[in-house]
Amino acid sequence: MATDPNRTNDLKPKMKKSKKGLKIFIWLLIIITALILMFIFNNAIMPWLVHRGNDISVPNLVGMTQEEALNTLKRVGLQPGELRSIPHDTIPPNRVVAHYPRAGKLVKPGRKVDLDISSGTNMVQIPNLEGLPLAHALTTLKRLGFIVSRIDSIRSATIPAGRVVATAPPFGAKVRQGSEITLSVSTKSGAFTMPNLVGLNIETARGVIANHGLTLTQVKYALSAEPTGTVLFQYPEEGMLVMAGDTVSLIVAGSEPKNKL
Repeated sequence: MATDPNRTNDLKPKMKKSKKGLKIFIWLLIIITALILMFIFNNAIMPWLVHRGNDISVPNLVGMTQEEALNTLKRVGLQPGELRSIPHDTIPPNRVVAHYPRAGKLVKPGRKVDLDISSGTNMVQIPNLEGLPLAHALTTLKRLGFIVSRIDSIRSATIPAGRVVATAPPFGAKVRQGSEITLSVSTKSGAFTMPNLVGLNIETARGVIANHGLTLTQVKYALSAEPTGTVLFQYPEEGMLVMAGDTVSLIVAGSEPKNKL
């Protein structure tokens, strides 16, 4: 079958146009791809490469004064963040207790570092309030930051009624500010602390027991290196709360006599 020469000549310009369009499309695709790659490189890869070697190790600031810590942060290219004041029992006031991020952590330049600054110990010694009027003792404890949780009435042979006999925890103890304190206040009647009888001669102990309105009901004897007649053990023990009429038991050095009590 013979080919029409005129038709073949008509197809050649169309093929040329098609090839030219394909080339343009390929070049456009190459250019767009290159632009995308450049964008990714400039905005992601390049910053990562630049900053990779500029990470800063957070220095150890614990124990520094606040001023020293702030100067150190500035010198290494970091910034102070939140400054918190916290009590601490061993680190003096105005010195760094802790910081976040911790020492040795790698961070970017300009990173903020939060500092915990010691406000000093919050341990307070309970003052000796013995013999003070109750109102005076309450004012003193409140001023020192203590909370009086309970007031007990206790009989005392030496301290007038309405005055402080003891505290729990005891006078001189160091406790945290805000701790609860129990006050024992003298009264003419009621409970009182058992006096110490250990080490006394049995006859002296009898007198102490009688003077406090207590009753000696049992005395046992035991061999001991202590002198004969010395009180070795008592019950109730020293400091326990007792009331008039309560009974007392003793263990005394020596052999049991023929006439007990």
